[in-house]
Amino acid sequence: MPFVPNNKLKKKDIIKKKKIVKKIFRTGKKIENNLLKVAYLETSTSYFKVKIAFFVSKKTIIKSYQRNRIKRLMRMSYQLNKKIIPFKRKKIYYIIFMYFKKKLQNFSEIKKCFENIIQQMFFK
Repeated sequence: MPFVPNNKLKKKDIIKKKKIVKKIFRTGKKIENNLLKVAYLETSTSYFKVKIAFFVSKKTIIKSYQRNRIKRLMRMSYQLNKKIIPFKRKKIYYIIFMYFKKKLQNFSEIKKCFENIIQQMFFK
């Protein structure tokens, strides 16, 4: 049986405030991939932290079970690619991952997109 990490995020790692989400969209940087759009904001502090959110639009994916599946796959691929992120920086990263394709993609496609985006964000 293959190793499957726990894809449940801790409450402290999730962006919950609408005020922060608006600020990320207004002033943050944006990266686009063939499956995902990412908006992120980095702020300087004395420690390192990453807070994330996953969005799938109701307009692109109509069925709720498909939206939830995509979000689960996105969380799983984030958990697998989390070890790539360099923890030596003293910044807080607020990251929003948005899925914008109308078709469902398999896990390997989503995982590749996450790898590319993390490389673009942290290894410029």
